[in-house]
Amino acid sequence: MDSLLENIKQAFAAIRMNLLRAILTIFIIAFGIMSLISMLTAVDGMKSALYSSFASVGSNTFTISYMDALSGMQRHGRRMRDPIPITYNQANSFQQRYTFPSQVSLSFNASESSVIQYRSVKTAPKINVIGADQFHVPSSGLQLAEGRNFTNQEIQSGRKVAIIGSSLHEDLFGAQEGMGKTISIDNKKYMVIGSLQPKGSSFGPSQDNRVIVPLLAAQNDFSFEDLSYDIAVQVKNIEKLEEAINDATGLLRIIRKLKIQDDNNFYVSKSDTLADTLSQNIVMLQIIAFAIGIVTLIGAAVGLTNIMLVSVTERTREIGLRKAIGATPKNIRRQFILESLVICQTGGALGILAGLLLGNFVASYFSGAFIIPWNWIIFGVVLCIIVGLIAGLYPAAKAARLDPVESLRHE
Repeated sequence: MDSLLENIKQAFAAIRMNLLRAILTIFIIAFGIMSLISMLTAVDGMKSALYSSFASVGSNTFTISYMDALSGMQRHGRRMRDPIPITYNQANSFQQRYTFPSQVSLSFNASESSVIQYRSVKTAPKINVIGADQFHVPSSGLQLAEGRNFTNQEIQSGRKVAIIGSSLHEDLFGAQEGMGKTISIDNKKYMVIGSLQPKGSSFGPSQDNRVIVPLLAAQNDFSFEDLSYDIAVQVKNIEKLEEAINDATGLLRIIRKLKIQDDNNFYVSKSDTLADTLSQNIVMLQIIAFAIGIVTLIGAAVGLTNIMLVSVTERTREIGLRKAIGATPKNIRRQFILESLVICQTGGALGILAGLLLGNFVASYFSGAFIIPWNWIIFGVVLCIIVGLIAGLYPAAKAARLDPVESLRHE
């Protein structure tokens, strides 16, 4: 142990003798590790937020829509020529006829650019209006911060009441309570009965800038051509989720009068499937980061090898003297390998720290979560050890082979 500590001290002393070259190499290694760790951390942070966002919907919930929620009309690697909207009659028939133990919710996207006004306060035309039934809030993983959900009577009568997102509540009412107040949605009056807890945004517009109104009220005020309904099914037993999806698919095929040979003209998605699909779309970032990091580290390894070879030449007399007083080739090899490892680990530590900060900054820009990716940190440390060994082995072997007598004569 004492010998190892002494060798490490000597390694730092040798590095100080070639400080400029060592610093340059340390920064090259640090840059390579930083590019690697930062991008991998950023991607992991975004993935973490992504899965948290979709997990809030509930892993026991699946959604049926007439288009892929992620890629429009693209489905199973090919385009659907004529996407056919799910009509209210079809969605309502599904809700009435689906007997699997579950809770079925109907909704549709009534508007994506509505203006909401309360007295003199008016929003930009960016508010999402959703027409939904009383089951939409729980099946979507939403929670009320204050107020209440729709009643069955309000849904049946199409009463003009609304549940608003947290950001919209703050814009309209500030810190005041919004319950019972009347707002204008595109010049149509609605009474606020509830406010949602914050949801934030993940790879899309904020989920807190939205208004949910009863289905019939939305039909009356926001109906448009090619209106399509979404069906959300919250299964009571998660272990039977796939069975529930199969039953739902079969029932909707019957309702939409598809023949046996026809492909599904609707899309079934689970929360984890959506998250996996988006994750696959950003995995290229990891590949690019890995490639940049490895190429940079290869350059750093070449540079470090060159520094160590120069160090062997400059310290030939020192090596000869150490051998003359009893140092074995093993001692010499260990000394030079330790110097290489110290340089690599110093650069690696700086790169890991910078990578964590930069990666989490990038992830936060895309609403990602702050994480400490221990797996990538360990990977970075191991990678630096490998680079240090590769860069130090040949110079160390060359130093160990030097003849002590010839070394002492070296000028």
